[in-house]
Amino acid sequence: LLLMILSMITSIFLVVSSPSLFVAWIGLELNTLAFIPLLLMKKTKITVESSIKYFLTQTLASILIIMGGLTLMIFMSEIGAMFIFLGIIIKLGGAPFHSWVVSVAESLPWISLFILLTVQKINPLFLMWNFCDTSQLFYNFIVISSLVVGGLVGLAQTSTRALITFSSINHVGWLLASLNFDIKLGVLYFSTYLMILLVPVLIFFKTNISHLNQLPFIKMNLSAQVILFFSLLSLGGLPPFLGFLPKWMMLQLLCSHSFFLLSLIMVMMSLLTLFFYLRLMFSAFIFGGMSVLGGEKDQLSFFHVFLFTIS
Repeated sequence: LLLMILSMITSIFLVVSSPSLFVAWIGLELNTLAFIPLLLMKKTKITVESSIKYFLTQTLASILIIMGGLTLMIFMSEIGAMFIFLGIIIKLGGAPFHSWVVSVAESLPWISLFILLTVQKINPLFLMWNFCDTSQLFYNFIVISSLVVGGLVGLAQTSTRALITFSSINHVGWLLASLNFDIKLGVLYFSTYLMILLVPVLIFFKTNISHLNQLPFIKMNLSAQVILFFSLLSLGGLPPFLGFLPKWMMLQLLCSHSFFLLSLIMVMMSLLTLFFYLRLMFSAFIFGGMSVLGGEKDQLSFFHVFLFTIS
């Protein structure tokens, strides 16, 4: 496990500090190879199938990046840049190339899912920042597709892993939009998202919640209930929680550049993600044992207060 973590960290440094596309590609492949063992920690038919899907998808994306790089070297054509752009989007899991992420996510344990939705996106996001000017029309299409798919399709999900995954696809839209304007805002958004997502993932991991229909039967102490509730609201971008801050900054930036339609779409889709988080908590608090009046009595510790703060 330590070797895999070190390999992932090395791959990130390779991509971020890469002097050429070839070195960045090596970093991407090292990251892929480091993550595959995490998929196979529990060898079942489903995990093996998911690991094959992940490997084939990443291989296809890598082929596109190599083809694009060679085309750029030989012909200096915009087609080469488009191939690279397409390969990066597939690796990132942005809509409409998101189906592999949902399929793989369903078979992952919670910690591996967290890595897939956060750490595994760092390298593609950094490369995307370098190629965002390739085709502004196609870039905006990916942004809007990710926002819409993450918001609308997430409404129909009953699996908690699928909910978190489609929420992540929605956040990919926000991340790509922020990278198009300001790399510092993109880093702030990603860092905030990573911190907030960690809270519900740890709670779902501890309680082993996989589907919404399990929530009414889960017994959870008061502090864990409130932290989960607030972290999901923060993940949905509800003010005054931490998750609202980068979204508000992003909307201000978009409006200052007269991107009013895109701002409206982003707000509407964020409301949808907030709705399915509220639905998740409604089913937990109203229909089951997770009641603010029930559960175990528990004093809020310093750690709980810290989780409140980042939520």
